Amino acid sequence: MTSIRSRLSIGLTILLAVLLLGQWLWLTFTVKELVEKQVTTHLQEETESLLANLNIDKTGQLQMSDAQLSSNYQRAFSGLYFVVETEQKTLYSRSLWDFNLVSQRVGAGGKDISYIDGPRQQPLLAVSAGYFKQGQQFTITVAENIDWMLAEKRLLVRNFSLVSAVGVLLLLLFQAGMIRQVLRPLSHAQRQLQKLAIGDIDKVDERSPDEIRPLLLELNRLTSSMIMKTRRSRQSLGNLAHRLKTQLTLLNQIADKDSVKQDPQTRQMIYQQTEAIRQVIDRELKRARVSGFTLPGKGVNLAEMLDQLSDTLNLIYQDKRLAIHWHVDTNVRFNGDREDIQELLGNLMDNACKWCQHRVDVSASMEEGLKIIIEDDGPGCEVEDLSRLTRRGFRADESKPGSGLGLAIVFDIVESYDGKLLFGDSEQGGLQVTVHLQSSVPD
Repeated sequence: MTSIRSRLSIGLTILLAVLLLGQWLWLTFTVKELVEKQVTTHLQEETESLLANLNIDKTGQLQMSDAQLSSNYQRAFSGLYFVVETEQKTLYSRSLWDFNLVSQRVGAGGKDISYIDGPRQQPLLAVSAGYFKQGQQFTITVAENIDWMLAEKRLLVRNFSLVSAVGVLLLLLFQAGMIRQVLRPLSHAQRQLQKLAIGDIDKVDERSPDEIRPLLLELNRLTSSMIMKTRRSRQSLGNLAHRLKTQLTLLNQIADKDSVKQDPQTRQMIYQQTEAIRQVIDRELKRARVSGFTLPGKGVNLAEMLDQLSDTLNLIYQDKRLAIHWHVDTNVRFNGDREDIQELLGNLMDNACKWCQHRVDVSASMEEGLKIIIEDDGPGCEVEDLSRLTRRGFRADESKPGSGLGLAIVFDIVESYDGKLLFGDSEQGGLQVTVHLQSSVPD
């Protein structure tokens, strides 16, 4: 669907074009009718003047008195001509010279108006009127050259078209300015929503025209409601976790009693179950925190975070003399929970540092969301173990310390952001982990 601005511009442009075309047609028709009416009236008066100068002699022949005729009828091709026709005879004005003017015969009291060609291809407007005088019926046709009228009409239409084109151009510019001014609140609302999407603001500006203000009010109400529900949910889960951990502590204290110590097998089983329950609580708290993130947060500076993680891991693995190289594209931005991305990167980089020889590479770019690649120069992983890496508690090599929970937690975080976690072989010979977080958007 096209934008509102485009639809308004196209609609108003079409309206102006139709209006201009209508005015042009109206002007053309009106000018033609007006000039034709004036010329027709003049020619009608000429026929009556010729009628007054027309006589029939004793022999029944038509006689035209030249004394009262206009000099235009005497001058050849003057542009004013007449023809008087009866059944027996036809009289022509001298201005026609030897040109045979085609005329329309009409009955007494009748009148006919027509456009005909005159001598030297002159465009003529002719008026033919029928009369009855001295017992005879005849038709008087008077024609006038209207080339001047057509020239004036063309000039008027040309000037009108030129002025109209300039006027339409000015109207289009004015229209574009008006549309931009009218839609400015929508552009402001769009910028506000973009800021809300990346977490720069927690609600949009409600100062807007009456047409869109209810929408912004409802959006802010829903945003506040979601924030409140998220806060209450996390608080409730935190309280529940605290109570459960308290009960687990009591169970461990029971396992430390002398009566239980005498049964090492039962004591060990209690410790194993309480630890398993504790891990489940920690895991579900993380999942609840991530899934409860329903609104965009402040953008996380990945470059700063990777720099801090690199310094920390260099201190932890001083004996390896690590070479951690990281690169973050300028347009990369993660809009989510800071603890999520920190735990994700921390687990993956710690795992890479644990298994690498010396080198760990980290890169972040925007490819259909946030794409993070972490690879090392370690021994890598067997093909049959790649699909089991995210299984909770699975460890490909028991020789290294750890609980086997890191990658499973990473998988939970990635899944909560509707992302993907892929494992493969690194060009350096070790393991390559690729993370896609679809909920991330570029600036």
